[in-house]
Amino acid sequence: MIEYPFETIPEAGTPQQVAPGIFWLRMPLPFRLNHINLWLLEDGDGWTLVDTGMAMDEARQAWDQIIDQHLGGKPIKRIIVTHFHSDHAGLAGWLTDRFAAQLWMSDLEWRRTRLLAGGPDPAWSEDVLSFFHQAGCPGDMIAETHSLWSGYNERMSPTPDLHTTLSDGMTFEIGRQSWQVLIGRGHAPEHVSLYCAELDVLIAGDQVLPRISPNISLFPGDGGDNPLGDFLVTTASFRAQLPNTTLVLPSHNEPFYGLHFRLDQLAAHHDERLDAMAGVCDKPATAYGVARQSFSPDLDGLQSSLAVTETLAHLNHLITLGRINRQTRDDGVWVHAAA
Repeated sequence: MIEYPFETIPEAGTPQQVAPGIFWLRMPLPFRLNHINLWLLEDGDGWTLVDTGMAMDEARQAWDQIIDQHLGGKPIKRIIVTHFHSDHAGLAGWLTDRFAAQLWMSDLEWRRTRLLAGGPDPAWSEDVLSFFHQAGCPGDMIAETHSLWSGYNERMSPTPDLHTTLSDGMTFEIGRQSWQVLIGRGHAPEHVSLYCAELDVLIAGDQVLPRISPNISLFPGDGGDNPLGDFLVTTASFRAQLPNTTLVLPSHNEPFYGLHFRLDQLAAHHDERLDAMAGVCDKPATAYGVARQSFSPDLDGLQSSLAVTETLAHLNHLITLGRINRQTRDDGVWVHAAA
């Protein structure tokens, strides 16, 4: 079972201690999922920060309050970003400039952050329009998705030119504790989680969330990749490597105990999704058609586009498993059917 050890949730700009030397910060987001958790760790004569929040005024104001009232005059020396998504990496450039801090990321996540922070270009637009057409989406949804996605860089500060590269199995010290890098795949290309055996604490990022399933999507440019297969491999790896006693610090919702139970739940959830989507493909169906039958009808524009990309991740995995196949119609739209 899952247990939540903390009765209170910190307000924006006010840290809450969750383990020796580890403080929980919560920053606002402008979405239905309206928050992200960040982690501030005591690190000798300064601080190490894990993730930054999105580049938006409300988050900057919360950071001003933290800096003025809660850092004890010590600088943030190192900023670790778990992955490229704007709620995690959006203020990385702003904070590294403010503190002359070092940026630590895995290499693929740094490259993706640099690419997206630079803003859309014609080739990117062509990829997005073509991708959602191939998925079978109607023209008005394709146009809305392109418009929404084109503003991604507005939620990012410029990404620093240099970074320290994090790799799987790497260990380093924060304060007096040793932390190990665990690279996960599926939600992002090279997602960083951090585990401290001495404290039995996992900073999970978006790789393990207690109340919602991490979005596992196939995106424009991913081609024949299998992000869901990668995610399930990572899930099994985490279960084998980490004890069930671990305190999990996720990027959304609340810290929790019950890691193995939650990993099993996530694997079972995707098994159910795969079975359901394979059933829809008993009759030939586009990705958009499968998404319409698999997700709630009351999604907003952004969520609707992510429902299609998540559906495509499941369909690609079903293709890999040999349960369905994919053909391309004369109009360029993909059609999926039982193998």
